[in-house]
Amino acid sequence: MAQKLFWRSPSRVLMAINLIFIIIIFLRGLSPQAFKKEIGSTDLAAHNGSVISFSGRVCEEADVDYKSRRLTVCALGRDLEGRRAKGKALVTANLYPVYDYGDFLKISGELKSPPLIEGFDYESYLARYDIYSVMYYAKIQKMDGVLSWPQEIYGKLIEAKQFLKYVINRNLPEPQAGLAAALLLGYRRTVLRTDLDVFARVGLSHMIAISGSHITILSAMALNFLMALGFYRRRSLKIIFAFLFVYPLITGLSASAVRSALMGALAFLAVYYERLSSLIRALVMAAAVMLAINPALLRDDIGFQLSFLALLGIIYIYPLGEKLTARWLRNWQGQGRLKKVVKNLLETVNMTLVSQIVILPIALIDFKQFSVIAPLANVLVLWTFAPLLAALILGIAGAAIIPPLGIVFLAPAYFLLKYIFVVSEILAEPSWAAVTVSGFNWYQGAAYYLLLTIFVMFWQRFLSNRKAQTVDKSIIK
Repeated sequence: MAQKLFWRSPSRVLMAINLIFIIIIFLRGLSPQAFKKEIGSTDLAAHNGSVISFSGRVCEEADVDYKSRRLTVCALGRDLEGRRAKGKALVTANLYPVYDYGDFLKISGELKSPPLIEGFDYESYLARYDIYSVMYYAKIQKMDGVLSWPQEIYGKLIEAKQFLKYVINRNLPEPQAGLAAALLLGYRRTVLRTDLDVFARVGLSHMIAISGSHITILSAMALNFLMALGFYRRRSLKIIFAFLFVYPLITGLSASAVRSALMGALAFLAVYYERLSSLIRALVMAAAVMLAINPALLRDDIGFQLSFLALLGIIYIYPLGEKLTARWLRNWQGQGRLKKVVKNLLETVNMTLVSQIVILPIALIDFKQFSVIAPLANVLVLWTFAPLLAALILGIAGAAIIPPLGIVFLAPAYFLLKYIFVVSEILAEPSWAAVTVSGFNWYQGAAYYLLLTIFVMFWQRFLSNRKAQTVDKSIIK
């Protein structure tokens, strides 16, 4: 009988296997020494603390801010002062001369272990990317080298991404240009530290952090925007899924963008197709595959944690708010376009509150700040996402084709970006806008999620019983 059930429901068996695997990864991650790589004699990290010279290739796009560029350099395995070398190092260099993805370099300097930073586990952060060594302002020389065809294609994607950033910087002033590059291309370091603090204070940090919840909210706003323009639902959905496919390409196929597009697409399907059982299995399987590739994500990647929890919230909690919204709208006397605007506004509030509820413990533990004004800030700002995205894409395309008119093409995007900054600064001013929280730990977080799970189960059962009673009454009548 058990064998018969096994073959009749292989999807449940696969779901169970994936869940068991995720639980094992979680339990293993409780050990501080978990997921740490065994360093061999040929690894770069074996020489941390020594002055060395090695050959390498810049294997990721350079991470550039206003004073330096950080280069992820993959050792070529050719030499380490006469010995073989493998592994990666994060090399901090001056802004000039320019080094970027695909450059072959000879690097000489002191190799170090990632430094201790108060309140931040920098070593674990870099270990997610298989980086265990850093080097600061080393001596660098360019070398000749040949990229493989996949590396050439990846390099072309990065070049296209950097060209889009160039068009933005040429036609928009700061800080609007920095926010545009962060929103569209994922360049978080283009936003000033003071502006990041303001966005965190008002609960808008998710705007510039590429995550599954960010992509889901962005897609939902875009869908509502397209339907408001007169597009049919089916056609609008096709456009959204095309965007979810193209978006990782625009960002240079960054790991966070690919992961977020996948998880965002799953949550988007959950919201608009309501096939919860299939989508939950798909989400769990996607998480299991990601953890099989990089098990450190579950413990050390806040973006993964926020995305996964936000998507679970959208799958399980969002429909509850949606039912309440639909019931209220049925009893409301508003008609026509006004009713549609109110419906879209309530959907935005619902999705925002769901994300805030499920990520609250992580926000308190990692950011030690709770934004009281976040719901209002999101209502006032999130409506701009879809028109801003459209304005940026169309404006950049126009500016690339007719450069002299670039400022004109990007003017609508400028005013929307300006609006975001003005609203955020106004809302961040009250002393009560955000509350600093210290001492919140994972034991309290676990209790919070347990209570949240019990509440959701109770509320779902309550709605189910109420629906059944309504059906029974209608039959009796």
